[in-house]
Amino acid sequence: MRIVPSTPWRACAPLATLLLLLSPSLLTAQTWSQVGERSQGMGGAFVAVADDSSGVYWNPAGLATGSTFDAQVDVATPKGGVDAPSPSRRVFIGASMPMLGFAYYRARSAVLPAADRENGGTGEVRVSSLDTQNIAVSLVQTVAKTLVMGSSLRLVNGAGSTAFDLDLGGMASIADVRVGVTARNLRRRLDTQRQARIGAAFVPRSLPTGVFGPFSAAFDVDLTRTTTEFGDRREAAVGSEQWWAKGMVGTRFGLHWNTIRGGEQAFAGGLTVKLPHSLFAEGHVTKGQLDRESNWGAGLRVTF
Repeated sequence: MRIVPSTPWRACAPLATLLLLLSPSLLTAQTWSQVGERSQGMGGAFVAVADDSSGVYWNPAGLATGSTFDAQVDVATPKGGVDAPSPSRRVFIGASMPMLGFAYYRARSAVLPAADRENGGTGEVRVSSLDTQNIAVSLVQTVAKTLVMGSSLRLVNGAGSTAFDLDLGGMASIADVRVGVTARNLRRRLDTQRQARIGAAFVPRSLPTGVFGPFSAAFDVDLTRTTTEFGDRREAAVGSEQWWAKGMVGTRFGLHWNTIRGGEQAFAGGLTVKLPHSLFAEGHVTKGQLDRESNWGAGLRVTF
């Protein structure tokens, strides 16, 4: 489904409103590249693409630009090392149609424990990581011919506690160019940090180069500063996806880096091979300068 261009500036007003609500001075963030084989293979530059069921996580508004049906299962395993001694496996299971999506995923979130925020009056902020399990339902609403908005209501479980949280996203399109913005953890349940990101992508689509072809090129940047146990981060990412042999093979390349501190770049690559009956086998590898930035994953997808 494609958003048809029409009165683009007026249509982008709700998107601009969302950007104002997500001012960096109001929010703190965490890293994003945790689920989805396509997104991780593109280095995490996916907010303005998000046209498969992982859009439930990346940007629910992107579901409107996807295929008639998409379902996927993927597992990613971070690399252990001196700076990441106990990595947790990440899991994503999702299904979507253009206006509706469902997903279960397991990811790691940065949290600010309420009891520790003042830390005895010293002003020091303690940050820890929390492995969360999420069940999400996404709904998409067309605001104008060039703009859709989406929301994901999540049931979140972590550290023995369960709560509801909310993600919002928007996607504007002018011809083959998309601009997306998304915000997560808006209710800040379980003390998970709010996070926001904006992205732009060039995404021409034409058959028979595949559902997601012939290619995508994207750039993302955090609107918020990341507070983690390893220090502050504000990530930027750039990535591309190409489809070959009439959509039988897909390749991806990407890079993400910390714009606050040097020496934290990570390169990524991914591959998809089409199997019979609209089934795709996928995988990715990410190699970072730090062990905690490195991971690999594999998954299966049904798309038509």
